[in-house]
This record gives sequence, C-alpha cells and structure tokens, in this order.
Amino acid sequence: MNINTSLTSNCKVRVLLVPVSPIKRTTFSKYVELVKTFEVVRLGDVTPDLKKGASAMFTSQAFQEGQMHFEFLDHYSREHQELEEFQPYRRIFGIIGIMDCQEWEKKGLKEGHHQFVRSLDHYPSSVVTRCFAFEPSETQEDDTKGLIMMPNVGNMSFYMSTMMCDFASEILELFSVLATSIQSTGVIESPLALNTPIKNRAQQRLSQPPLATPSRTSYISSKRASLPMPSTRVSEEENRSRKRTPGRIQKLLGDFYLLAGRLPDAIHYYDQAIESNKTMSDFLWLTSAMEGWLCATFLLDHLQIDIGHIVSRMVIPSQPSYTSPEQVELPPTPTTPKAPRSMLDLLIEQYSLIHTYYSRVTLTASFPAPDIVFAESCLRIARVLTTAYLNGGWNDTTVQCIMQGELSQGKIKGVQKQSGIKQCQIGDWVTKIWKIRMDQLSLLDQISLLNGMSLIYSCIGYHRKAAWTRHQSVKSMLPLIVQHRRSNLSKDKPSDQGVLDMLKQVCEIYGVGEKSIRLADQGPSKSHDLFGWPALQIEVLKQCISISEALIDNNLRLYYTNVLLRSLYQYIPKAEQIKLATTIQSIIVHSNRDKQAMSSSMNYWGVNLVSSIELKKLISRKAVYAHSAKQEPVKEDKEVSDDPFIYNPFAKKQVVHQKAVLVKNELSEFQVSLLNPFGFDLELQNIVLSTSGVEFEAVPTGTTIPANATSQIQLMGTPKEAGVLIIRGCLIRIIGFAEQEFTVDSKSTKPIDRQTKLKSSGLKTLDLQKDKEQVNASEEEQFVTMDVIDDQPLLKIKRSSLLHGAIMLFEGEVAHMTMDLENIGTIPIDFIALSFVDSTTSNPILINPELLPEEKYEIELYTKDTRVFSCADLIDRRYNQLNGRKIWLPPGEITTIKVNIYGKKDCHHGTIQVDYGFLERSSETVLSLFYTRQLYYNVLVTVYQNLECSSWDVAHLRHSLPPSKDSLVPTGNHPLSSIEDLLMMTRNVEMENQDFCLVTLDVQNTWSTLFDVEFMIYNDDPSKDNGQVIFHLPVQPGSTARAILPIKRLFLPLDVCQQTIPSLDVNRQFVVSQGPKLSKEQQQARLQIFWYREELLSRIKASWRCRVSQRTGDLNLRPSLRFSQTQLAIFKKEDIEFSVDMKGQSVTKLSGRRFICECNDPTIMTITVKNRFPYPIKVILRLQPVQSYNDGAKEYDLSEKLLVEGIEQVVLPEIPAIHGQVAHSFPLYFLSRGQFELLYHAEDVYKRKIYYDHEWVIVDTIDSTI
Repeated sequence: MNINTSLTSNCKVRVLLVPVSPIKRTTFSKYVELVKTFEVVRLGDVTPDLKKGASAMFTSQAFQEGQMHFEFLDHYSREHQELEEFQPYRRIFGIIGIMDCQEWEKKGLKEGHHQFVRSLDHYPSSVVTRCFAFEPSETQEDDTKGLIMMPNVGNMSFYMSTMMCDFASEILELFSVLATSIQSTGVIESPLALNTPIKNRAQQRLSQPPLATPSRTSYISSKRASLPMPSTRVSEEENRSRKRTPGRIQKLLGDFYLLAGRLPDAIHYYDQAIESNKTMSDFLWLTSAMEGWLCATFLLDHLQIDIGHIVSRMVIPSQPSYTSPEQVELPPTPTTPKAPRSMLDLLIEQYSLIHTYYSRVTLTASFPAPDIVFAESCLRIARVLTTAYLNGGWNDTTVQCIMQGELSQGKIKGVQKQSGIKQCQIGDWVTKIWKIRMDQLSLLDQISLLNGMSLIYSCIGYHRKAAWTRHQSVKSMLPLIVQHRRSNLSKDKPSDQGVLDMLKQVCEIYGVGEKSIRLADQGPSKSHDLFGWPALQIEVLKQCISISEALIDNNLRLYYTNVLLRSLYQYIPKAEQIKLATTIQSIIVHSNRDKQAMSSSMNYWGVNLVSSIELKKLISRKAVYAHSAKQEPVKEDKEVSDDPFIYNPFAKKQVVHQKAVLVKNELSEFQVSLLNPFGFDLELQNIVLSTSGVEFEAVPTGTTIPANATSQIQLMGTPKEAGVLIIRGCLIRIIGFAEQEFTVDSKSTKPIDRQTKLKSSGLKTLDLQKDKEQVNASEEEQFVTMDVIDDQPLLKIKRSSLLHGAIMLFEGEVAHMTMDLENIGTIPIDFIALSFVDSTTSNPILINPELLPEEKYEIELYTKDTRVFSCADLIDRRYNQLNGRKIWLPPGEITTIKVNIYGKKDCHHGTIQVDYGFLERSSETVLSLFYTRQLYYNVLVTVYQNLECSSWDVAHLRHSLPPSKDSLVPTGNHPLSSIEDLLMMTRNVEMENQDFCLVTLDVQNTWSTLFDVEFMIYNDDPSKDNGQVIFHLPVQPGSTARAILPIKRLFLPLDVCQQTIPSLDVNRQFVVSQGPKLSKEQQQARLQIFWYREELLSRIKASWRCRVSQRTGDLNLRPSLRFSQTQLAIFKKEDIEFSVDMKGQSVTKLSGRRFICECNDPTIMTITVKNRFPYPIKVILRLQPVQSYNDGAKEYDLSEKLLVEGIEQVVLPEIPAIHGQVAHSFPLYFLSRGQFELLYHAEDVYKRKIYYDHEWVIVDTIDSTI
C-alpha cells in the first residue's frame, strides 16, 4: 500500500529493509528504527565516485548543499509497478538486510549472508544491496564479503553514517546507469490506467505480493498488446509516443536529479520537460513534471531558509495563465526574474492548473490518466493545506511538518480560524477524488485512499464525511478480513485493533458510540443529547456486526447487537427485533457452554426496563410526619426571591419534594413502572427490589410486560433496622437470560428545564458531550435514598360522644364532645396534640380585592379568628408548632379528650386532627427531628340561626324632666328591666360628666322557643368588671324586641384613629385598587368610623339563653352594626366641646343644659370651650337668646325681656391643644317670665369653621317668690 500523499514524496529514495531469519520481531524493529535515523544524507558527505570523479552524471560534488532523502520500508508490494517508469520514486532502489549476530552464533555468518543473497531473487535486479550484521560477538570473524559488521562499541552512529554515505554513493551510480539507459530509449510509453481492462488483472490477487516480473518495457508492451485496438490506431499511438519521448526523457532526468538531491539541475530539466510536453500536449507527463518542479522548488526554498542563499539561479516563477483550452501558458523558466511570492499561494495556483491538465489527458491520449495518480495529487495538495490550516498558516512549523510528513506537531486541535485557509477549500480538494472510479481500484488502494481522505476530513472538522469514508474503508476491508480468517494464515490478535478503532470512531460520530449509549443508559434526562440518522446508524451497526462475525469476536458481536436492539428498536421491524433478541440469547448460551469469559458489565437489555420507582403513599393513619425538635420549622428547599407577588402564575414553579420515610418492621409498598419498548412480550420470571444500606426483606413477584407498552406493579418489602435505605432499582430475571440489575438514577426523574434544553446543530453535539463529560466526570450515579426510622406507635378512636359524628347547634352556642383514644400498637405514646380544621377555614370565602378594607377585615375576622373547635386542656407542652400535653399511654390503654364546638354560621363540617408520638426515647443522641402520626375524626356540623339583630341606631339624650331623687338608680351591677330605668340613670344631675347616648337594636327570634337576651354594657374600661350595666330582654318566638342601651360617649385620640385597618391574613396579596382614589379627608373619615365602631363593639356584649333547653350562647352584634357619619357624630364627643353653667341666687340646674331661675334676679352664664384638637385654636364665641312660646313661635327681639351685659360676640383667647379650655361669662338679667333658649356656637378665626353644641341651653324663668 504505497500511496504517496506527501509533497516531498517525489524526492525520497525507497530502500527496503528485510530481516535475515532467524531474528526476533522486537530486535528487527529496534534496528529498523536505528536505520531510519539516517533518512537524510547530505551530498557533501556522500563518498564521491572514484572512477569518474566530477564527470559523473549524478556526482555529489556538483551541489554539496543538497540532501538525499531516503524512505525505509519494511514491506514490499509492486501493486503500482506499471507506474515505476513514469514516476521513478515508486520503485525500490536499494535493499538492506538486517541480521542479528546473536541468532547466528551456532551457524556461520557466511550462511546468513548467502540466505540474504538468495532472497534477492524475489526483488528487482537493478538495486543496491547491503547486509548489516548487528552486535557480532568476539568469536564471529568478519571474513564474509558483502557483509558489514555493526559492533555495538564506540561511536556506532558515526559508523552507520559512514556506511549510509557509501550506500548513497552506489545509489547515485545506479541513477547514472538508469539515466543513461533512458536517454538511449527510442520510445517511452505512457503508463496505462490501473482500471484499464486487462484479461489477467481480475485473476491477480491484489492483497499478495506478485512474483518476479520481466523488464518494464516488455511488461507494458505485453499489456498494450493484450488490448483490442486497430492497427492504424496502434501506429498513430507509436508515432505520437516517439515524438513525445524527448520531453518525457527530460522529465525522467529531472526525477532522478530530484532523487539525487541535485535541486538546481532537477529544476532545469523540469523546465525543459514542461516546455516540451506543453508543446506536444502531453498533459499526463506535463502534470508529473509540474509536480516534480513544485517539489524541487519547495526543497530549494527550504534549503535557502536553513543554510542561507545558495545560488542565484533559483527564482520562483509566477502564476502561469492560459489563454485557451488548447494552449496554456506554462510557468516561465527559472531565468525569468519575477517578484517572490508566498510558497503556499504558488502551490495552490500550480495544483489548480495541474488538475486542469489532468482533465485534458483524454483529449490527446488513448488512455485516461491513472486514477491513483490523480487521487494522490488531490491528497497531496489537501495535506499541504491541512498542515497550514492546523499550524496557523504558512510558517516554519508548517514547513517542518511537511518535511517530516506530519500534519501537526503534537495533538491535532480543533478548528483554526487564524490560518486564513477555509475548511471548504480543503474539503473541495478531497472531494475531487470521488471523480475517479474508486470501485475499480484494488482493495488496498481503496483502503489507503479512504483512510487518507478520512484523516483530512477529521482534521478540518468534517466529522460526518470522515465517518462516511471510514465506513467505506471498513466495507473494503471486509473481504480481506474474511479471506484472512478463512485462510487461517495468522492468529495475531493485535492486527484487528485498527479495524476495531475505526468502527468505534464511525459509531461515535453517527451517534451510536460508547459515549452516546452511555448517555442513553443514564435515563431520560440525557436523551436530548442523542443525535444521528437512524437509517444510517442501522447500516453502520449491521456492518459492525458483520466485522465482528468475521473476526470471530463474540463479545464484540454481542455488544453491537445489543446497541442495535436497544438504541434503534423503534426503527426495526418486529421480526428483526425477535431475531436480534434470539441472537443475543444464543451468544450467551454458546459462551456459557464454551466457558468463554463474557463481559460482566454487559447490559444485555440496554433499554432500562424500570422507568421509575416510587414509594406508595401510606394510608392517613399510618403516615409519618417529621417535625423539628427545635423551635423552628422544618427546613424546606425554598430560595429567597425578590418577587413582590405572593403568588405569581408566571414565575418558575418550585416543587418541594418531601423525603420519603419508612418505619422499621412495617411493610412498605412501592409503585414500579416497567417499560417494554420492543415489539415482543417480555416475560419476567422474577422481579424484586434491589437495595443497599440497611437490611431489607424484599418480596419477589413475576409479571409479563406486553409489547410496546408500559406496566405498573407493586413491590413490597420490610426494613429490618433503622438507618438509610438506598433503592438502586430492580433485579429482573427474564426467561432464558441471567438475572440483571436495572438501576434507576434519581437525577433522571427530575423534570427537564425547558429553558436550558437547547438543540445543538450538526456535530457540535460531540463537543458539547466532551464538555459535559468533563463536568460530570466527578458526578456519581445517584439513587433514591429513604430514611428508616424506629418503630412508631399506632392509635385509633374507639368511641366518641357524638352520634354518627354529627351535632346540631344554634349560632353562637358552645357544646362539648369527648373522644376515647386507644393505643393499638406496640409502642407507648407520650405526646398528644390537637389541631382543627372547619369548612369555613379550609374553603374560605373569596375576597374581592375591590372590597373596602373594613369589609375585608370583617370577612377575615369571621373566617380566621372565629374558631369552631377548641381544646384548652392540651396546651401544657409545646413541640415546635404543635401544642399538646404530655401523657403516658401504654399499649392497649385508653385516654379521653374533651373538645369544645362553637356554632359558627355557615359551618357545615370540620375535622379534628390528633398528632401523637413517642418522643422521650431512651437514646443518648439528641435528634434534630421527631416523628408523629396523625389521626382524623370528621364532624358533621349543623348550625341554625335563632336570633337576628337589625335596625341598629344611635340617638342623643336631650332635655328631659328631672326625676325624683328616690327613683335614681345607683351605679353598679344591677340589672335594669325597663327603658325608664335606663333613662333615669342618664338624668342624674350628679353624673353631669357622664355624657351618654342611646343605642337602639332590634332582636328578632326566628326559632319556636323563647329566648332571653342579656346585654352587658361596659361604660368604663371593658377589661374591668366595675361599671357594668346589665340589661335583660326576653324575645318571644317569631317576634321582635327592641333593646335601648345607654352608652357613654367617648373620644379617641388622633393617633388611634389614624391607624391602618389591620389584616388577619399575613399572606394576603396587596392589589392596587381600580376604583376612584379617595382623598385624604375621606380616608381619615373611614378610619375614624372603623375604630369608633370597634370600640363600641368592645363595650357591648350580648348572650342568650333558651328557657326550655337551657342552652346558652353568644349573640353576634357585628353583622348588624354599621356606623354612618351621623351616628358617629352622636357617639363621638365633639372636637370642640361646650359646657354651660349658670350661677345665681335663684338658679337651679335641672339637667346638663336646663336651668330654672326667677325674674329680675341677676345671673351669670359661663360657657367653657374645650379643645380636643392636637393643635391650639382660636375661636369667636357668639350668643343668641331666643324666647320660645307654647305654640312653637319664637321671638328674637328680647330687648325688653332680657338684658345681656356686654357684647354677644366675643373673641376668646387661644385655646391650648389637647384638652385645653377657655371659659367666658355672660351676665344675664331676665325681665319677664317664660322659656328662654340661649343659642351659642364657636367659629374658628382662621378656618372659618363653625362648631355647634349638640343641644342648647333652656332657662325657665318664673315669678319671684318675694
């Protein structure tokens, strides 16, 4: 397989290294490497020709700076012997035999040399031979002519160098003989194409070296004679060849001078050959001369870089241009001075022209250009461009790599963007190779070309094309592999490694390699990393199976059959799936029978049959709940977010996974999902959970998974000790196969983030996989872990006081129920806690965000603050969020719990939750968590409304006649039975500072039984029992009774009235109102109404009692109480308050604003103005007396009936803030009897706001008693 793809291959002299048996392979390889160190020999060091001297044709003294390049081969094949006269560098010019003297100690070295000479009969005769005998012993004499002893003493490298210089001298003498023979040749024929039909070609075995052949001329003549061609056509071809022979001789002389290292002479002869062949339109020889000229030019340029300027003869020619297809402008002769250019540009331009000439060969010749020559030319320039591409352009490194025949120094990197060479430019040169008839080449040539193309494609990043060429190369290898195995000529296993590596590379690029299969085995989370074309993948895998059969490798055949079945089963027909499964089974059986070692990690069923394993949720009374032992909630995986919304439907959802917990010695059930993606049923003979960690007793079972379906089964097991249990997966035994473990990675069950799931285009997926493998190299397979805790107690409700769990209540009524709890487990209970849920809290009323804040507060107060169930006996111990009590309930014992039930409106049912556990265990370690179980008892609640409040109102207490002192009611806890009694208390003159108002309320009895309603009024501090007023009101069935309650008026400070309305729901989302925005005054007025209403409700408490059933309950006054501005003005004390007092000898005070006096008696009326504002105020006090008659008439002109000293409009001094007061006195003198009304008000000097008193002063004047 001598494919020449290097730019410098034209200058290399081929020398064959043959072993002289017996010799060990390692020893032969060692000496081969030693000889290869002398691949370059300087002409100045070559021994000159002593016979001819300087007149020798290829004397080494004419160009001492030159170098001879040797190519040492350790194998021989004359597949391209028809091209040896056309391109002399293809032939063998020397043979060196390598002998190990240690192996010839018993035999003579002369016999070994004779053996070497006899072996030369298999090789061409015109060669220079040497036989090197390495490491001779002292007893072995150097007495054999032609055998060169190489002792391992002294400077062996210098000795070898001397021998190689002598060898090179004989090679040059051989060149002279061959060149002289060529010059005397009359006709030189062009080589026939390799694919030219020849009768004996099909019978020749291309994979074996041919026997010795006759001379080259007779060989070509015999081939041409075998071709059917008319006689006239033959004569024309001979005449044409005779005319073209001079140019061809010049080209061959240039080749020999190039091989001899005489670069200037080679360029000279190449120039002449180019001109001659161009004139004769001999395009095949023209292209060969141009390639030789480029090689000589490159080497001469390299020598000038190394040793400086040599001669002035070398000038790089410019780009030849052609004017027409028939006449092409060739490169000028070296004597034409042109400006120097980049060698890379010159190579690209000249090779473009060369391939143009290759396409014209058939225009002037009877035979096309040999396909192998055209393909080598394409690969040659492609390798040059690839070398420059990988090394950052044309530089010293690139030149050095071309000289060494390498693409890059060190490891080949990825795409290079700084080289200035495009990938498509290199790919075009490689693609041109497909113009030849590849299938008509020999198998070895096909393999060599395809491998060379694949290498270049890989270097420039065309991985798919590289994989395809490797695929075709392996297809070409298959007949040779089969022949090699059947002939049984060799049993060396390492010879198959190269084919196996190619298969792995092809599979990896097509997405069915080891990395891709490993990602597929890791679960659904990695499935988006897979790629490839299924049809092509199937073809590649089938080829791999065929190669495995040819190599008789059961492990490899099993692996690729597995990959085909488990990765591409959805694209394979059912019959073929069954065939593949049967093949796997037969391979396993055959291997077990022959006791062959199969891979223990082989996953026969590559598809994971177990898709998920989940712990089945326990029933409610057996479920276990974790609590933190410290005073903090159990930690949850929640991230701190800056989202202002409590619930944002557009935000990324966070799923909080609660860790599963198992209980020691209790049976646990698992839900296992099984998947069968194949086209046939899978019969599972045995399936059991695969666990590690604590001891676990699993229960086996069996099932059948239908074809292309999923199935769910329940697997059970019991943990035998506390600790950590790891659920690895399932151990499954399919009928006919060994038991196999199918693991389930916990990471594969996590949902895929759609935002990060990006599809990579093309083979960029390979680079992404490499990065992921580096990131995930440290990640290990994660399994589901579960904590197994100690034994837990078990409780049940034995009985309750409710019949069928139902109760009927009146609204506001409180009833009691009892529950008997029995410990039916084996563990005692030392802690019990109760919690409650009712229908109003579990399904709360939806709050419209457009509602007013006070309305929202009422709904939240009803929903969250009004509890239906309560139990005050279980709050003597607290564990984190659980309020309960410490008890001791051994197994089999019973305890009783009492629960209160409140009749809440619209409540239909509720649940009593009992948390219990065994906390005080005799454990030395302090646990951070404790576990409880829960027991639930559902209660059906029916609530009836018996009393309904309505018609709430607030009224002033105005002028009334004074009661007798005997009928006054003292202050205290004395029940009032009539409205008159209530009013008597408010008319007590001694209680002048007690400013009261009346609250009226209608109570309707909607039930069929009499109810007694009791009101308790707290006119002082509601938290104290003193100052209570109790009022009883019986309400008949179906009737309505009105309650009139005296309530003391009050004034709340400004800071209290400006507080925001509280919210009982801490998680309520703030929503900007869409309604009209309220002004600041309106907002303050609403807050004022809200806080005064709350204060009023705290001062009035109402309860009821049924006389028939003796039931009692609370009467809810909140729904009926709605404050208005008018009612607020009555209930609230004024900001500017007036108090009036009259002094005189005959003045008697009847009530707060009513007096009696005698006529003609001087009196003084003092009006005190009190300021409750938080700022001082200055007002004008105005007085207007009016006389009122019985018929309702009023008289304002009282100049003859009443005398007022001073003016009736007075500017008062500034009144201090917060309870500051100023008094002003008006002297009055009543001249006539009657009823006088003294009207007054105050006006703010600055704000012009007028403040009135809620009633005016009435003075009854009578005649004087004197």
